Amino acid sequence: MDFKVSTKGFVFTTAMENYLEKRLEKVDRFLEDNVHIDIKFEKDAINYIGKMLARYLGKDIVVTESDPDIYVVIDKLTDAFEKKLKREKEYVRPRHKANNKGLGETFVEEMPEDEELNEKIVSVKRVNLMITSIDEAIAQMEVMNHEFFVFRNMDTNEINMLIKGKDGKLVLYEFVE
Repeated sequence: MDFKVSTKGFVFTTAMENYLEKRLEKVDRFLEDNVHIDIKFEKDAINYIGKMLARYLGKDIVVTESDPDIYVVIDKLTDAFEKKLKREKEYVRPRHKANNKGLGETFVEEMPEDEELNEKIVSVKRVNLMITSIDEAIAQMEVMNHEFFVFRNMDTNEINMLIKGKDGKLVLYEFVE
């Protein structure tokens, strides 16, 4: 795991950096891959605001915390980040071993050759369907700065789509069969 720290409104001391490294060692135990984490700290009039961003298992993980004490912010950030990492690992874990053939393999077999594609389609992109809550889907959509976001709702186990309207308000589509 590697990380980059940026600050705004105060000086990030060596003691703070050492404390952050010590707290991130605990998080590093849960990470299997080499993950890059961007950490941003900002000081407003009263509080320190911390934000951690990482791409893990195909998903952007974002955690934001604030407190008047920078060390408490670091504690809260690392704990919340660790909790989200554990949750993501739980979703990715295969639940059924009977059919090991993944969706990606199925679609590759069924996709027509390039000559057979409709002339209006210029490219085909495959994206993993994320299992997430509506709040996390909204956060993902904002982080990626997309106009729409398709996901499987963890509460209902249905495929949903969020679309940002012209007025900036979000519309949730719940697909039914």
